[in-house]
Amino acid sequence: MASRREIERIEAIERDAWLDLYEAAPASLRQSLGISQQRLDDGALLICRVIDNIQFNRLGYVGVSEPARAGTLAAALEAFRAAGVKNWIVHVADGADGLAELCAARRLVAHPRTWAKFIRDARQARVDTSLSIREVSSDGAYDFGATAAAGFGMPPAMGEWLGNVVGRPRWRCFVAYDSATPIASGALYSDNNCGWLGVGATLPLARRRGGQSALLATRINAAIEAGCDLLTTETGIPHEGEPGPSFTNIQRAGFTIAYPRPNMQAGAANAN
Repeated sequence: MASRREIERIEAIERDAWLDLYEAAPASLRQSLGISQQRLDDGALLICRVIDNIQFNRLGYVGVSEPARAGTLAAALEAFRAAGVKNWIVHVADGADGLAELCAARRLVAHPRTWAKFIRDARQARVDTSLSIREVSSDGAYDFGATAAAGFGMPPAMGEWLGNVVGRPRWRCFVAYDSATPIASGALYSDNNCGWLGVGATLPLARRRGGQSALLATRINAAIEAGCDLLTTETGIPHEGEPGPSFTNIQRAGFTIAYPRPNMQAGAANAN
């Protein structure tokens, strides 16, 4: 189990990475996709109106370093309503003071998909692959963004957005190549000796080739080289009988589950 201090650190680094990722969105896409981000108390409100998906529409990290407030939750729910977003979630981290009770008071219900929040110490990882893993700079931004968007099954416009994090402070971005063809992506965001691993995606036809395992190991080692003593990532917990390659790969890379993180959504009685 993670300590209270570890929870605060791993929730904060994920929050800051996502806020910066949203900040990186080009102005044209902010308008056309309805992208906005806002720091709310110790948490973050993320909205992408056109991509009506819980990954891009959520309130997270609230109640971790300070007690959750009813007004904060109310403001987030009103923002989702005003944006016309139907699919949104509220993360309830382990130890998020009072947030579960506030969600219950607003008649929110559990989303079918709970996420696992993972934690890892600073042990080196072994990179074992026949693929070429490269850290990319501005000239590789297209490869990184386009591969990530395609791997996630998102519109091509997402590629421009995700590619914009390449070269930003605190970000390091990696691409797995099969010869000259980019097939998988992964990013590291690090600050205050803590590292978050995200934007891990693989093209559908290139899966089961070890690309994500190699990218995980590469980013772990990059984080350690940068002085990180604590690493984190997250993914959905697979249901019984459901394949969960990301869930398995993350644990194979030496991460352990710090806690399951339930997601709350609108109930039938108060859905937007």
